[in-house]
Amino acid sequence: MTRSHTPKSLAVLLRARMHPDSIPSPPPAPSPPASPELDPSARPAAASSVRHWLHASIAAASPPPAALECFSDGYRSLDRRGRHEILRSLATDYDVPRARVRDLMRQYVSVSATGEGGDEQPGAEREEGGAASALYRMERGLRDALRPKYAGFLEAMNAQPGGLKLLAVIRADLLALLGEENAPVLRALDGYLKEKLVTWLSPAALALHQITWDDPASLLEKIVAYEAVHPIRNLIDLKRRLGVGRRCFGYFHPAIPGEPLIFIEVALLKDMATSIQEVLLDVPPIAECEAKCALFYSISSTQAYQVLIWESFFSSVSLTC
Repeated sequence: MTRSHTPKSLAVLLRARMHPDSIPSPPPAPSPPASPELDPSARPAAASSVRHWLHASIAAASPPPAALECFSDGYRSLDRRGRHEILRSLATDYDVPRARVRDLMRQYVSVSATGEGGDEQPGAEREEGGAASALYRMERGLRDALRPKYAGFLEAMNAQPGGLKLLAVIRADLLALLGEENAPVLRALDGYLKEKLVTWLSPAALALHQITWDDPASLLEKIVAYEAVHPIRNLIDLKRRLGVGRRCFGYFHPAIPGEPLIFIEVALLKDMATSIQEVLLDVPPIAECEAKCALFYSISSTQAYQVLIWESFFSSVSLTC
């Protein structure tokens, strides 16, 4: 075994060759059978089982971790059609309870009108105080009622180990479904989930880590697989990008350990490069003490859902080299 082929080098090379394409968030769905009619009950049974765990999670005041885990495993195992079926159920069956909202609104308007009409009557102060208390209680009730039923489920899933990554997968699937059927109820679910993901994946929750050749092979494998701007040709190229005169930084979220959400590459140069070839050419790098500029030349995301937070990310994060 030559010096250039260390155990880590072989691990990165072999695993990258085994996964030449970007590694998807969910495990690859099994290929559908050539004739679905041969087993027509297979997909509906799987989808109904996932729907059962979805209902068990949402119906409980505090979703049981076991039910959330069963839903997560079941959802990941579904094919595209099955996932879309679950998303339609989530958006439609667990939407805002509008009948309750209408009842509360009628009560609110009634109490509000009574309070306004009693100002000129004897004991108006006491009545006004009682009406105000009732209004505040009803407003709290209205706020709770306007919250969709799936809100608690999404928040509990976010707190579940691996749940944040699953929610990102769900959002990606939801965007794909919206491309086929732009239903208002699906748009409402998408809007709610997007707001939550932007909060949960806010730059304030991310940790900046410099990625080096000494990091685990599993992390370096992801850099090779996900580099989307200037593909990494071989292990020598990877080592150059992590070596002298170069920097690679990744933003990590505590809920998704060992996997950068975004990673960026920087070259330390004596003068500003006039073309990318000057950065990527296999020439000895300059001494870092002679560098006068830092050229940011590549940014890649490891998850499809990162398109959800690009704007908030770039408006909040700056890189210091």
